[in-house]
Amino acid sequence: MSTVSYLHNPPSGSYQYITINDVIKKNAEIIPNTEAFVYRPADGPRQSITYGELYKRAVVVARFLVSSGVQKQDMVGLFGPNTLARIVAEFGIILSGAVVLQLNIEYKNAEDAIDILDKSKCEMMFADPGNNDQYLSIIESLETSEENNPQRRQYILLRETKSTRLIHKVIDEITTQAEDDVILPKVNPEDDAFVFTTSGSTGKPKLVVHSQFFMTISLKAIPDATTGIKILYNDRPFCWIGGSVVMSSMLGQTRVFTDPTMGTTENGIKKIWDIMREEDVMTSSLMPYHIYDLIKEATSIPDDGYRLEMIASGGQIVDNFYTQVIGRFCRSIIIGYGSSEAAGVSYSMLIKEGDFIETGKIGPPIPGVEIRIVDDDGCIVATETHGNIQVRSALLMKRYHMDTALTSAMFTNDRPPWLKTGDIGLLTSSGDLIVQGRTSDTIARGGRKILPGAIDDLVKKMEGIRDVVTVAVPDTRMYEEACVCYISSELTPAEVQSYCENNFINKVSLDGMGSMPRYFLKFNEFPTAFTGKTDKKKLKTEAARRLNLD
Repeated sequence: MSTVSYLHNPPSGSYQYITINDVIKKNAEIIPNTEAFVYRPADGPRQSITYGELYKRAVVVARFLVSSGVQKQDMVGLFGPNTLARIVAEFGIILSGAVVLQLNIEYKNAEDAIDILDKSKCEMMFADPGNNDQYLSIIESLETSEENNPQRRQYILLRETKSTRLIHKVIDEITTQAEDDVILPKVNPEDDAFVFTTSGSTGKPKLVVHSQFFMTISLKAIPDATTGIKILYNDRPFCWIGGSVVMSSMLGQTRVFTDPTMGTTENGIKKIWDIMREEDVMTSSLMPYHIYDLIKEATSIPDDGYRLEMIASGGQIVDNFYTQVIGRFCRSIIIGYGSSEAAGVSYSMLIKEGDFIETGKIGPPIPGVEIRIVDDDGCIVATETHGNIQVRSALLMKRYHMDTALTSAMFTNDRPPWLKTGDIGLLTSSGDLIVQGRTSDTIARGGRKILPGAIDDLVKKMEGIRDVVTVAVPDTRMYEEACVCYISSELTPAEVQSYCENNFINKVSLDGMGSMPRYFLKFNEFPTAFTGKTDKKKLKTEAARRLNLD
């Protein structure tokens, strides 16, 4: 075994030089009557779509896009909660040769999305106004409210709306307007396929670009334990890379999902468990806070003998507490590690009843991935020595869209380059990766990365605020929570909280949480370091103490 912190797991087989479009069409031909997706809404009947029907409807959408002037590699926006209509729209965009611009809007005035759409020169957008038009005001905010100002982009809404302001079509309408003789463009594996948004250091989202090839070769990187699964559960927002609808469909699996917000509500995990049991789900992708809830509700959820074969989890540091779910709710768990930029990096071996999870321990690299640990000067360190985690593989993002400087900063100057994950960890002498935290101030809440600076920038606009620093405080369920620490002679915590609630999308966000902070603390002064700057470490400690979280 090497004494330096470097690991490489060779690919498990040859890569296939194919596109997502090839796989979608093939599955529609081979398993046309198999359910591709099953939607179990919080309120309403079961809904599903087969592989044959999905392909047929997606082709119609693709032809409409092409006949409407959408060119190959144009970006088409997509926003809204998890629904079957959203899946049809996404596959239609892919089949048209365009790029899916996944939008995860955080602010009620949609200022974060407006910047993305303008930067991407996006002229066509699919959007879902939601039940009772709950997202309509956000969508309308994407356009100017000034009269006599032309609408900047064309909107295809994924359900009916009462809006009279927005010029739009509804997705069901375009099925009668698409021309059957429209020829869809030939797509290449290296073509851009997706843009995922993720937290940026300036407070503006970064646009992570992945290719068609990225998704097709990902099939070689998934754990063997999951490839034979026929029915799986994953309710992560479709706009997240971990919630992408493409992977399960390329494997020919049936993916069951519900509203991501259900897991954040009271008794939500009980409803999710009932859905999985009723659908005979074999494996489930659950966030650590879902597993936490299952463990806490173990005595109140009836035990009828149903067990998941496996639970896959990740998104935050996991410890041995979570093994309590094994035996009662599942036969094994697997812990994964990755990011929007790196995609999959590492996953654990199957963890079974009686096994122990060392805090932060993941496992070896997934097939085709290299991992190394370096110090702050970029020099590789010895095994069992913590440092900065860097990865290299064919799964890495292509670039940050329209930001060459940020892209260059994310990669090393090596050839081929390494991607800097921004995480701290170590490689053990036995060949496992242990993740220990972040190099930045990013707050990890339930798998979502929250940028404190973005919250600070918003709160600073509030009249009466002298200074503000948002910090992470510990949380037994979500791992970390956001706490706004501020200095003001007049504003109460309740007033600052109300201001944030009026600006951040909270309970109606795509994951039911958004970036809304949980705690608000008023200070007379902040602790300072010898440089005179705020000592964030001491501030975090004091915030946790005042909240009785230390």
